[in-house]
Amino acid sequence: MLNGTSPWYLHFAQNAVLILISILVLPLTTSILLSSYVISFSFTQDVPRQRQCLRASRSFVPQTVLITGVGMTKGLTLARLFYEAGHVVIGADFEPYGVQVCGRYSRSLRKFFKLPKPTADDGSAYYINALLRVVKQERVDLWVSCSGVASAVEDGQAKEVIERRTSCRAIQFDVATTATLHEKDTFTQETERLGLPVPETHNVTSRDAVHKVLHRSPKRNSYIMKSVGVDDAVRGDMTLLPRRTISETYNHVAQIPISDQKPWVLQQFIKGKEYLTHALIIEGKVKMFVACPGADLVMHYEALPSDSALSRAMLAFTMEFVARSGKSLTGHLSFDFLVDENANEKGAELTLKPIECNPRAHTAVALFSGQGSEVSKCYLSLVESSMTNGNGHLAGSKDEEDIVVPKQPAKYYWIGHDAVTLILLPLLHLLQGRSRVRDWIRGCSEFLAHVLFWKDGTFEVWDPLPWWWLYHVYWPGQFLVSILQKRKWSRINSETSGTAPAQMPQHAPYPPKTAGLGGVPTVHTDIPITAIFLVLFICGAIAHMTIFQLNMKRGHKFIMSGMMFGFCMTRIVTCIMRIVWATRPRNVSIAIAAQIFVAAGVVLLFLINLIFAQRIIRAAHPNGGWHPLFHHFFTAIYVLTVIGLIMVITTNVQSFYTLNANTKRIDRAVILAVGTFYAVVSFLPIPLVIGGLVMPRKTRVEKFGSGRFRTKIAILLAASFLLCLGAAFRVGTNFKTPRPIQDPPTYYNKGCFYFFNLTIEVIVIFLYVVVRVDRRFHVPNGSKGPGDYSGRNVADEKDEHIATRIKTEEEVFDDAPEHDSAERLDGDQRV
Repeated sequence: MLNGTSPWYLHFAQNAVLILISILVLPLTTSILLSSYVISFSFTQDVPRQRQCLRASRSFVPQTVLITGVGMTKGLTLARLFYEAGHVVIGADFEPYGVQVCGRYSRSLRKFFKLPKPTADDGSAYYINALLRVVKQERVDLWVSCSGVASAVEDGQAKEVIERRTSCRAIQFDVATTATLHEKDTFTQETERLGLPVPETHNVTSRDAVHKVLHRSPKRNSYIMKSVGVDDAVRGDMTLLPRRTISETYNHVAQIPISDQKPWVLQQFIKGKEYLTHALIIEGKVKMFVACPGADLVMHYEALPSDSALSRAMLAFTMEFVARSGKSLTGHLSFDFLVDENANEKGAELTLKPIECNPRAHTAVALFSGQGSEVSKCYLSLVESSMTNGNGHLAGSKDEEDIVVPKQPAKYYWIGHDAVTLILLPLLHLLQGRSRVRDWIRGCSEFLAHVLFWKDGTFEVWDPLPWWWLYHVYWPGQFLVSILQKRKWSRINSETSGTAPAQMPQHAPYPPKTAGLGGVPTVHTDIPITAIFLVLFICGAIAHMTIFQLNMKRGHKFIMSGMMFGFCMTRIVTCIMRIVWATRPRNVSIAIAAQIFVAAGVVLLFLINLIFAQRIIRAAHPNGGWHPLFHHFFTAIYVLTVIGLIMVITTNVQSFYTLNANTKRIDRAVILAVGTFYAVVSFLPIPLVIGGLVMPRKTRVEKFGSGRFRTKIAILLAASFLLCLGAAFRVGTNFKTPRPIQDPPTYYNKGCFYFFNLTIEVIVIFLYVVVRVDRRFHVPNGSKGPGDYSGRNVADEKDEHIATRIKTEEEVFDDAPEHDSAERLDGDQRV
C-alpha cells in the first residue's frame, strides 16, 4: 500500500490505472445499466409500481423526509426504503472537489441539495443554515442524519436549531450526547460511569504518554492504538503494542501522528472476534437492531441471526446503555464489540466489551433492504409522537412494540472493492513473485461467489444509475482530482465513497526513544551545573595553552599540552550545546550535536595517556620499547581509535535518522563495540606500565623529563584509573537493556552523568596542570631509538646478574636519590 513517502509517480500510476480500468469495463457496466432498466419496467412487482399502489390509497399520508449523506451506502439505502414505503425523499450531501455523488441520481429522490462542508475556518454556520433552508423550503417533516464523521458534532448542533425553529423532527442526538459518544475516550468514560464493562483504555496525547502506559502496565497487557476521530488512513493499523523489542515499539509509535490537537487512545487488546451493531433509538427506546461480524474496515456485511446468543447479548447491552443514560435519546447508535472468551469450570464464558461507539447511522442499515414499510414506521414513530393522525401510515395500523430486525437479509459486498482486493492486487503480487497462482485462483473464486450469491451494496435493479455513476464518474473524478492536485491517498472506502489521505510518517531526525546517561537537560538543574563546568574547562584551556606557548618560545616542544587544550575546547562546546539543549529540549538536531561532543571529546585524553605509557615503557625497556613491532602496535591503537571515533559519530547520527529496527540494532552493536574498545584503550596504560615494571630489565632506565620516575608512573596510573572508571561505567550501562526515556534507570541520573564524564575529566585536566606533565613527560625532540631519551648510548650487554637477582625498590623504579642529579635538562627547556 502506498503512503505519504511513496514517490509521486507511483501515486500517479495508481490513479491512472484505476481510471483506465473504469474505462475498460464501461461497455460491460453500461450494458448492465440498460438491462436493469428493461427488467425494471417489465415486472409488475417493481418497487416503483408498489409505491404507486401504496400512494393511491386515500388513507395514506406521505411524509417528506430529508436524508443527508445519500452519497454513501447508508444514506442511499434509507432513501430507497422511504421511497419504497411511499414517502417523499429529499437528498442532500457534500460533493468534495466538485465531483457529484452517486446518490444525487437515485430514482428514490425527488430533489437533491448540495451542502457546504463544515471547515475549521468557516465553522458550522454555513452548513446549519443550508440545512435549515432546505427544511423550510421543502417543508420537511423528518430529517434523518446519515452524514459521516466529518460533521457528526455539527449535525448535533443542526438538530437543536432545526427542532427549535421548525416543526421538523430529527433522527440525531443532541450536541452533548454526540460529542460524548463520538470520541473514544469520552465514550469509555461514559460507559464506565453507567457501570457497564469496558476494556482498559488510556487517552494519550504524546508518544511519551504511550510509552509510560506500556512500561507501567501492571499486567503487561497488549494494546492497540486508535485515533480518537475516525481516520481511514490509520484505522486498519491493528499493531499490538508493545512490540517484540523496545526498538520496534519506539519505531512504530514514532510513525503515529499524535499530539494535543490529534489525540489517540491506547486500548487493551482483547483476543476475540469483533462485532458491530446498528440500532435506531427513538425517545429512549430501541426500534431497530442488527448485529454482524466486524473488522477494521468492514466491506462485507452478513447479519447475525437475531435469535442468536451473541445478537441478543449485544441488543441487551444497547438497551441497557440507553436505559442507564437517563435521557430520551433519539438517533442512530452503533457499537463495536470485542468478545472476550474465558474458560472456566462451566465451559467457555463470553464477555462483551464495547471498544467504541458511532453516534450516527451505520452502513449495516443496508441489511434492512426490502423492509421499507417496517423501517419507515420505526423512523416516523418520532413524528407520530407529536401528531394525532398517524401520519404516514395506513389507517387502522398500530405500531408493534417488537424491535424490527432484518428478515432473511442478503450478504453484502461492493464489486469495485472486491475486484481490486481479490483479483487485481493478488495478480500484481503474483507477477511480483510475492504470492502463488493458487492464491490468485482462490481470490477469483471468492469474487465470483460474491457476484453470483451476494448483493452489491449500491446496486438495485430498479435504481441502477447510482451504481454506474459511482464507478464511472465519481471515483474516476476523485482519481483525476488526485492527479491534478498531486494528492496522495492510501486506501478508498467504497461504502462511504471516501479516500484516506496517505499518512506521512514523522520527519527525521527522530527524537530519542530510550533513556540515556543524564537524560534530557533541564533549565533549572542542568544549566547552573553545566555553567560551572564550562568555566572550569575554560580555565583548563587557558592553562594548557599558556604552558604550550611558553614552552614553544623556549624551544620546549610538548604537543600533549596542545592536545589537552583541544580537549578543553571540545568540552567547552559540549557544555554550550548542553545549555542550548536545555533551553530547546525538543530540538533533535541540538540533541544530536550535544551527544556527539559528549562521546567524542574524551578520546584525546585516551591518546595522551597512551603516549605517556609508551614513553615510560621505552624508558624502562629501550630495546623492546623501540622495537618496530611495539611501534606498530601503538600505531594500530591510534588508528583504530580514530576509526572508532568516526564510527561512533556516524552511527549516533544515523540512529536519529532511521526507524528501521535492523539498522538501529546494527548502530547499537557498533556503539557497544566501539565503547568496549575505548574502555580497553583507557585501561591499557595500566597493564602496560605495570608489566614494564615487573619485567626484568637488561639496561638502566633512560631518564627523561623532570621528577622521579615513580612519580611519573603514579600520575599516569591515577589518570588512567579515573578515565577507565568513566569509560567502563559508560559502556557497562550501555550494555544494559534499554529503558524508555520516560522511565530511566537510576544509574542514568544527572549525578552519574556529571561525575563519570565531566568531573573525572576536570580532575585529570587540572592534575596534568598541577604536576606539570609538560616537564615530567618531556623527551628530547627527534628521539628515534634507544639512548635518545637520556642522550647517551646504552651498552649492548649488561651483567646478567642485574637481570636475575632480586631488585630493591629504588632499582625497580631506577630513581634512587643518588641518581637524581643525573637527570639532565637544559635550563632553557624549563618554564
